[in-house]
Amino acid sequence: MEAKQTSLHLGNQDSIQNQPPAIFFRPFESSRTDFDAVMDFGSDQHVNRTLQFDLFTGRDDAVRFIETIILPHPWFRFICLSDATDDRPIGSIVLRPENAGGGRRRVSIGYSVVPELWGKGIATVAVRMAVAAAFEQWPEVERVQALVFLNNPASQRVLEKAGFQKEGVLRKYLVSKGELIDVAMYSFIAADCRAF
Repeated sequence: MEAKQTSLHLGNQDSIQNQPPAIFFRPFESSRTDFDAVMDFGSDQHVNRTLQFDLFTGRDDAVRFIETIILPHPWFRFICLSDATDDRPIGSIVLRPENAGGGRRRVSIGYSVVPELWGKGIATVAVRMAVAAAFEQWPEVERVQALVFLNNPASQRVLEKAGFQKEGVLRKYLVSKGELIDVAMYSFIAADCRAF
């Protein structure tokens, strides 16, 4: 499966040093490979430290996550390397349309990549591709937004490289692992596409 090409220009393409590997998105499939990927992501302490859900301790946690989060999700995609010999996921990305009082005017985005591929520009490319998909799939959308833990500066850089603007800090906004935490709010609006 090839990544869908888009002519939408999202952010400064030159800001990624050394071209990142080519990627594509695909949906979750009921396969051993995808189950193992979910289990690996959910039980990885490095990935999990900046996610809201608890670390997976067994297969039941992965099954519950697949049944309650992935399968009913409106837009969950695995990130895969285009030049890999298989389509084993190296990360995931989600878009969730939200009603902003007058219909679906905004979409929230979330993403993760396996730690061994951090710092290679993959998350930035994936965010750009997902933003393009959001504006294409839901033409009424005016805003794509992301909440990022303040203790995750790398994820904040991903969003900034993808053209997002930091809007501020929301204090004691989310509960993560039983603790109220501060998050940064980032946004990319439809007009930002035309600004580049």
